[in-house]
Amino acid sequence: MEQKDVEQLRQKLIQGELTATEQQDFFNWLKQLDQPELNAFMQEYSASFEKKTDSVAVEQNEDLAKKIEMRLDALEDMSIPFWKRSAFKLMATAAVLVLACSSIFLYYANADGNKRIALSKNTNTPHAKAIYGGSDKVLLILSNGKRIEVNNFTNGQLAVENGYSIEKQSNGLLKYTKINTAAALASGNSNTIETPRGGQYCVNLPDGSKVWLNAESKITYPVVFSGNTRKIALQGEAYFEVAHNPNKPFIVDFEGSNVKVLGTHFNICAYGDGEMPKTTLLQGSVEVNKGDRKKIILPGQQAILSHNIGIVNVDTNHVMGWKNGNFSFEHERIGTVMGKISRWYDVDVKYQGEVTQEEFVGSIPKSKNLEEVLHRLELTGLLHFKIKGRSVTIMP
Repeated sequence: MEQKDVEQLRQKLIQGELTATEQQDFFNWLKQLDQPELNAFMQEYSASFEKKTDSVAVEQNEDLAKKIEMRLDALEDMSIPFWKRSAFKLMATAAVLVLACSSIFLYYANADGNKRIALSKNTNTPHAKAIYGGSDKVLLILSNGKRIEVNNFTNGQLAVENGYSIEKQSNGLLKYTKINTAAALASGNSNTIETPRGGQYCVNLPDGSKVWLNAESKITYPVVFSGNTRKIALQGEAYFEVAHNPNKPFIVDFEGSNVKVLGTHFNICAYGDGEMPKTTLLQGSVEVNKGDRKKIILPGQQAILSHNIGIVNVDTNHVMGWKNGNFSFEHERIGTVMGKISRWYDVDVKYQGEVTQEEFVGSIPKSKNLEEVLHRLELTGLLHFKIKGRSVTIMP
């Protein structure tokens, strides 16, 4: 089928105007797609459907959806993968969804390797008081133990620390400016930047490197990078853009391991919550060390640290989803998914009964309120949620 014919059928599907013959042609075309092609079509289809919402004849689409499901139920062609048959049904159902905002696809992988696709609808009227996620919140801890809640201060100087002036700039970022060279060189003290649950922050380090901290994360770094290295400590998750300095390697210590670079872009996730620490490289090269083991990773690779150092290829867009405003799930079980959600919305998570062990794949904007996010997960049919105050209970 030529592309112009596919486009014509797609437009008729959106308008609810497919004839019986056209329905058959449309699904014959879908049957020959592989999974990536089908996923891409689903995403394009949902975006087009959203734009056409006001003119959709809902009753016609409901009737169409029923006819399509009946047609699919009658299909006994087992050469069609289960994930694809499920996708067809969900696409039919999608034809009757009235979407007020963005659509989200959530994919989940069954233990047997099959795939299903769920198209979620937006939740515009939360039943409980809406809980929204974090913002730029940060705590600066000076070497003398003084704690400064940066958000409570207007722009300007916050402190003078070991020959450096620490200022809050108009963009909210901290800036270190050397004002006393002798005091700075003599300093061996460190500062700590800490984001709470529901917070995130970007900081410029004294050497010019930039660090973005995810929620419930902290870094400790010297006010002056003296000696032959630039060493800091991380707990949580952070993305680094390291200022190039071939004479002073930049070293990040985390969970008994470290990453050594000269100047590069990389992400480290090390919350110490039972999940294996991961280092992902976006640009340059890094050396990952754990005990006497050492590995070099390249852009697009991720080092997973357990007893050994495993190297896998990853989608860096997924890894950086948190920094770019999304929850990104890549074959992650509900415990990992809820870890990300609980840190962002500052909620406690409880489990009731035996919850699913399926792996989730997909993306949801972090700008959505908590109930909207949980509702989208519920649309997979795998679990249910109950919100009470700042506590979330997960049930089968």
